[in-house]
Amino acid sequence: MTDSPRHLTLSLRGWFRLIAVGLVLVVMLGVARFVMLELAQFERAAQGMQAVGKLRVALVAAEMVSRERGPTNGVLGDASAGDPTLRAALSQARARTDRAVADFQRVLSQEGDNPRYQQARRDASTFHLALRQARASADQQASQPWAQRSPPGIRDSVRGMVELVPRLAPAITLFADEAQHSDPRLAASVWGARMSAELREYAGLLGSLFTPALTRQEPFSVEERDAIERVKGRIEELHHLIGLRVGQGNPSDAILASHAAMEQDYFGAAARLLEAVQAAGRSDGRYGLTPAAFAQQYVPRMDAILALRDVLLEDAERRSAQTRDQSRESLAWLVALTALLLGLVLGMLHLTRQRIILPLSQAAHALHALGSGDFSPPLPVARADDEISAVIGGIAALRQQSLARIELERERDKLIETLRAQSTTDFLTQLPNRRAFFEAAQAEMARAQRHGFGLVVLLMDVDHFKRVNDSRGHTAGDLALVSVAQVLRQSLRQGDLSARLGGEEFVALLSHCSPDAGVAFAERLREAIQAQAVDVGAGQEPLHLTVSIGLADSLHHGHELDALLACADDAMYRAKRMGRNRTERARPPADVSESARLL
Repeated sequence: MTDSPRHLTLSLRGWFRLIAVGLVLVVMLGVARFVMLELAQFERAAQGMQAVGKLRVALVAAEMVSRERGPTNGVLGDASAGDPTLRAALSQARARTDRAVADFQRVLSQEGDNPRYQQARRDASTFHLALRQARASADQQASQPWAQRSPPGIRDSVRGMVELVPRLAPAITLFADEAQHSDPRLAASVWGARMSAELREYAGLLGSLFTPALTRQEPFSVEERDAIERVKGRIEELHHLIGLRVGQGNPSDAILASHAAMEQDYFGAAARLLEAVQAAGRSDGRYGLTPAAFAQQYVPRMDAILALRDVLLEDAERRSAQTRDQSRESLAWLVALTALLLGLVLGMLHLTRQRIILPLSQAAHALHALGSGDFSPPLPVARADDEISAVIGGIAALRQQSLARIELERERDKLIETLRAQSTTDFLTQLPNRRAFFEAAQAEMARAQRHGFGLVVLLMDVDHFKRVNDSRGHTAGDLALVSVAQVLRQSLRQGDLSARLGGEEFVALLSHCSPDAGVAFAERLREAIQAQAVDVGAGQEPLHLTVSIGLADSLHHGHELDALLACADDAMYRAKRMGRNRTERARPPADVSESARLL
């Protein structure tokens, strides 16, 4: 009958542990893993969408700056120096640029103190200053009469506008990197858009390089030819790279159509226009076009490049949105299935725990704890009048008997501790009494003699204490003794001993102490007691005390406690005879013998 319940308990607990720990842990770990993966994917998708949005803002800012060069070149090449149509187009272009740049700066400011954006913010500040300077230079050239416009001045104005867009490149690269790192699947679309924007910039730069020659209606200079060839080389390189990016993965129909439109508009019609202008620039310089007329034919052809850029950005945003929506849907399904599964598992476990496992487990735990002297585990509640109820009742009775026994033992131990404390502690000052001091001091004396370190014994007596009791009453005298004991206790170092020997007499044993250090300590103690004002009750003046101290040390008087106390006592009474409120060192044994002989 003893083995059967034990076997049943172990079997039920093993089964419960298998269900509760194994099933729940495996399910929760698996679900948590999937949830963490989906959450990370969701966050990366959201970050990717934000990065693509920031990249779009930066690319639009660069586009508007690049577009502004066309109207600027038209005004610089205007022979009439006042065509209102060209002026209006330049004003509109500048307004578009200002709005785009403001949006770009707002995106940078939203990042706060992010250190990755510090350089981009510094570049934006220098860009703003350079934009104002470039516009001022162009306006200064355009305000001059046609005959007074110098080719170097026009080239400098054009160069000032050309050098603006590269200042935005670090921020554009930063946003593109963020988008790619958040979701590597966006790399083809993001970098395709990035290179499309760069292609648009170089296409605009190529048109700007034609402006000085078109303005002069003269052939290209050697410097202009070299610059044009370098830009055309970069355009061909970007053309090839964009073709590779578009061909990666599974491009959408919109991307393929936009890429075909760019091939037709820019690398077809625009390329033929550029070739014709470049041929005239290499020969006689008879272009048959003004800068404004050239811009009217050339600039619209570049829109196909921007259309490809926008389609690629939209593709990246669409991919990020799909990833985000898929992650959100997966999270919703995971949450729902997890809730259902946990509900079923927890319901089953709760029923098993309440009806079978918990009463037996708590009963066994309570018995085990009771054997270890722990009464904190609660007893189970009996749900029926059965064997479990009888076991719980027996445990409860055993616990009550054990508690009663422990309470009796506690009261006995408390009484013993109280008696021990009373036998070794002075009831008034709470300092050790004479007995406790002698026990501790004898042990410290033996340790000092064994290890060879010095000891100093101080005997201290309150001066005129009987006068205090007679004039102020015994209550004031008790307060005075408590005050002296408090000063003594606060003055001692760790390891030093002190006690009240009786009446107004106190003793201290200073361990690891030289004679001079003992005298210094005694003087500090005496001065501290003298400086203290003892409050003896309302309506009475504070009480000021002085003490007389006698000091003996092991260096001169040996390691016998009784001998040290006798020497210190002799020194203390000598301090009394010499006027009180002073410290006297015990005479060495030779001096004591000589004094006795003379007497």
